[in-house]
Amino acid sequence: MAQARRISAYVLTAAIMLSPRAWMQAQSGDPAVLQQKLSAQFRLTTTTADRTDIVTAGDVVQIHRPGLIMFSVDEPLPPTNVYKAGKIGQGFGTAMLIDRSTVQRRFVPEEKCWVTGIVVRKDSVAIDLYSDPYNNIRYYGTLKIPFPDKNAFPSVDSFLQTMAEVLTVVPQDNQGAPEAAQPAVGTAPNRAQDGQPAPVPGQYVAQGGSRLLLLPNGSFTKFVGSGQGQGQYAIDGDNLTLTFTSTGFSQHLKIQRGNLMDVNTHQAWTRTGDAPEAAPVAAQAPMPAIAPPPPPADAPPPTIAVGQTELQVTTVFGQPTRVAKVGAKEIYYYKDMKVTFTNGKVSNVE
Repeated sequence: MAQARRISAYVLTAAIMLSPRAWMQAQSGDPAVLQQKLSAQFRLTTTTADRTDIVTAGDVVQIHRPGLIMFSVDEPLPPTNVYKAGKIGQGFGTAMLIDRSTVQRRFVPEEKCWVTGIVVRKDSVAIDLYSDPYNNIRYYGTLKIPFPDKNAFPSVDSFLQTMAEVLTVVPQDNQGAPEAAQPAVGTAPNRAQDGQPAPVPGQYVAQGGSRLLLLPNGSFTKFVGSGQGQGQYAIDGDNLTLTFTSTGFSQHLKIQRGNLMDVNTHQAWTRTGDAPEAAPVAAQAPMPAIAPPPPPADAPPPTIAVGQTELQVTTVFGQPTRVAKVGAKEIYYYKDMKVTFTNGKVSNVE
């Protein structure tokens, strides 16, 4: 009897010693715990039944990897994107849906959207995404993040780290229609903060190093990486529209306290200085019938070079009118040209 009591006490002690570890393992590998964590981390957005507008806005999220494709909400089915090995690609079913007639948009890193649903499955987590309107078209799609091992449920912490590589919640003070970022130390003073309207022509910089130069003559140059694009801009109240000469693509910004904010992507452009001015011309004695100077030469047209990335091309030329995928190649169709990408880089331009 005493021996039985000793065995029972030993078993109970071992259970007590092992129970914290067992509890932690259950917590780390439990689908319900992961679903609860994700529901707490992401406030979901509710859309209308026809998906044309937002009823209740949740958190804004930022995409950190290239390759995400979304279809117009008018399309009957959304595309499924798969994040694996640090890259976003499309599953076989989605590749079958993509054709020239599908209204779609490829999103570039650091663009923003909304989350309308998160579902934990036995082998992955599916995140439903929904965009702001681009040229009056909203887009939707699904981002699937598979588990590393199909036969084992991952720990919550490790999965959240993987998820943060491709998608994170934008801080609350930068969601919705945020105010433009404050100038960094050493930038030009903003006269709007001193009660005087700040001039729109000038030099602006965005997070990541992209630059925008607005000249007093109504022209602009946008620099992203090694590429650049030119065009004309127009101001209507506090609205600023950039129209690229080569593609006709328009980018809409808001003028906020002398800085700029992209209406669609919420990217902030901070004013760093005035636009450069031409050197003053020395005074000359009056001369009769002086012919007017010739008009300034046109800015060189933007170019595409073999080896450029999809981000560099779309930054300069805007989004293509349509995209076709043929095996390992993707073809971007613009108004007057066709750009072929192989493994994400330009391989041919026609």
